[in-house]
Amino acid sequence: MPDPFENLLQQELDQINLAENRNDRPYFDVSFIKQYPGLYGLMCFLFVITMGVLLGSSLFGTIEYIVCCAIFAVCNFFFFFHINPSYRVKDIDKGALKNCYTGDWYREIHVREAFITSLLSGSVLSEEEKVRLKNLYVKKGYLYFADLYRLRR
Repeated sequence: MPDPFENLLQQELDQINLAENRNDRPYFDVSFIKQYPGLYGLMCFLFVITMGVLLGSSLFGTIEYIVCCAIFAVCNFFFFFHINPSYRVKDIDKGALKNCYTGDWYREIHVREAFITSLLSGSVLSEEEKVRLKNLYVKKGYLYFADLYRLRR
């Protein structure tokens, strides 16, 4: 049976996912070139030099040209596409692959004060959990999703 507390956390995360357009889909994005034009220019320059060496040498043939172009295309695919992984309660404190993209988001994203207030006034948490939650909030001045998740752990 699903935990009502985790359902509330996931609903809050779903609102963040919607607001930040986090849907696990790849998007075409040229921000890499805008952020690092010199690096991208150097990469293209080195590709042209590599192709020149391959074309100018009698040791290399069509297969090498195709492999070099394929490697360049694969590298560009990773530079030009961006993925916004969605936040999920089940990823908190887990070694999820998504966390490679998002980092330890559950220790970095502050929980909205309105959500904390709704938890303190609601019936999902026990009185002991509410006291711990309130003490932690007063002590830190903010809470992360990991703090909420660990209330029951």
